[in-house]
Amino acid sequence: MRRYLAAISIMTLLASACGRGSPSGAQGVPDPPFQGDLPQDAYIYEAEPGTYGGTLTLATANDMKTFNVILAAESASTDVLWTHVFRCLIDYRNADDPPGYDPGLCTRWESSPDAKQWTFYLRRGVRWSDGEPFTADDVLFTYDVIRDKSVASPIRDVFVEGKQENGDPIYPDLEKTDDHTVRFTLHKPNGMFLDAVFNLWLIPKHKWEAAWRGGRFNEVMKLSENPEDVVSLGSFRIKEYVSGQRVVLERNPYFWKLDKKGQRLPYLDRIVFLILKDQNTIALTFEAGQLDVLTPRLRAEDYWRVKKLEGPEFTVADVGVSLNTTWLALNQNTALNPNTGKPFVEPWKQKLFRNREFRQAISYAIDRQGLANTVFSGRGVPLNSFVSPGDSYWHSQELMTYPYDPARARQMLAQIGLKDTNGDSFLEDADGHTVEISIITNSENSQRVGSAAFVARNLNEVGIKAGTAPLSFGLLNNTIQSTFDFDAVIVGWRAATPSGPSNYRGILLSSGLQHVCFPNQLSPSTPWEARVDQLIYQIQASPDETERRQLFAEIQRIWSEELPEIELIAEREAIAYKTRLGNVHPSPLPPRATWNIEEIFFRR
Repeated sequence: MRRYLAAISIMTLLASACGRGSPSGAQGVPDPPFQGDLPQDAYIYEAEPGTYGGTLTLATANDMKTFNVILAAESASTDVLWTHVFRCLIDYRNADDPPGYDPGLCTRWESSPDAKQWTFYLRRGVRWSDGEPFTADDVLFTYDVIRDKSVASPIRDVFVEGKQENGDPIYPDLEKTDDHTVRFTLHKPNGMFLDAVFNLWLIPKHKWEAAWRGGRFNEVMKLSENPEDVVSLGSFRIKEYVSGQRVVLERNPYFWKLDKKGQRLPYLDRIVFLILKDQNTIALTFEAGQLDVLTPRLRAEDYWRVKKLEGPEFTVADVGVSLNTTWLALNQNTALNPNTGKPFVEPWKQKLFRNREFRQAISYAIDRQGLANTVFSGRGVPLNSFVSPGDSYWHSQELMTYPYDPARARQMLAQIGLKDTNGDSFLEDADGHTVEISIITNSENSQRVGSAAFVARNLNEVGIKAGTAPLSFGLLNNTIQSTFDFDAVIVGWRAATPSGPSNYRGILLSSGLQHVCFPNQLSPSTPWEARVDQLIYQIQASPDETERRQLFAEIQRIWSEELPEIELIAEREAIAYKTRLGNVHPSPLPPRATWNIEEIFFRR
């Protein structure tokens, strides 16, 4: 009965979302139609040509937080905006063998022999989704916005080359040499600079310059505004947003790619993201045939049931160990709350959290294999590095590892002076404080809720009084990035595209917004954080790939010893979708099934 009721409710949403346009199938005629002339330098897609028409129905597990791609920092927003709506200077083909960069909005790029100058030649005749021309001025404008300290952009960190004596960041310089050519000039060699460029989600100068110069950029592209005002370069543009129900994208009529038959892309008319906050409902909706791809991902607990659907109508593709990770972090923030003048973390508790041996004891207390077997239904892989073993190129084996050893955990806790002095089975410090930890996580994610409960039981078994406090994702995000009012958090990192050191900068740098144990540090609070900062800049400057891998391995070793995050699990990844979709090439990198969204079509 539950499955039947779920299907009925989704049918109502689908009727509302799709009733105004084409049904979920190819009709052969683009609706809405294309507009304007073909770009002078159109990109030509050489693989299988498709057929026009249809609405692709996907799911997202949370409401978006913003339409502003420069500010977007959580998956509910980026899952919709990245690739589908907004584009960078270059593309990345996730499922090619090997995966790699593609010119995208450029006809080509080139770097100087010392990797300090990078020049990008833009396609002529490309237009924004409102029909206005795309030029080098838009690239310069976007770069100015992300470097603006008053703009709360997570993109900024990936371009930082170092710090000036006053602590201000050093960025590459950017100039336009003509209306269709831009050149970055770096202060240090960087053979991986394309990784940074693939984070520069472009926005139109003509639309948002006035707001930025007026100091209002953080206020634009809000969910309360008309979504049709969002101007972009992706193959789709935002048509409709209904909180708690759906996001509707429709074809960008000015998109700049063609297939080898001369047909303009994209093939699909629309994409509907149904907002289904119960992840069980997402899986049931796919099983009922009301989703074309099981997004945002096929969870471990749903895998075996969905796998039974595999056949002529459904494909379930196993793509290896996910590059996503799940981890636990303790709050080591030593700053004072500006609203209260008091520490974010009680001083006695902060002293414990900043003690490496305490963090290591917790790591030994966690039964990762048991977590993998239970909460992750046997499809989890124990983790000791922030880099998943699914990333065979960058993952290092030279780590400090933490096999499940509760006896060793108890011994280490005793060595730092924690004892059960009152016989209640829980440890106290020298001043009599019971060692108690509350673990927050996002309530919408059943795996994280289950992981938090599992870890809390492990900690209770070694004398740490632990409980869980699931929060809505929005509140959780605000807590760990703004209010800092928490003891511990279990969340995870979504795989970056591409993988590699550049896209970990916001996590690894002590100044990073996503350095969750203690974000936004003005200067490193510990020698090990200073060393990691130094290594990150060395990696960026090194022209030698082997040396970059060695330096990144050293960061992983330091991270595994110091445990700013206590790594837990990487999941085995699978992609489930309807077989009648053409040009779907599953990848463990996000967006796993729709990274080439303009090429996907419904077979007749």
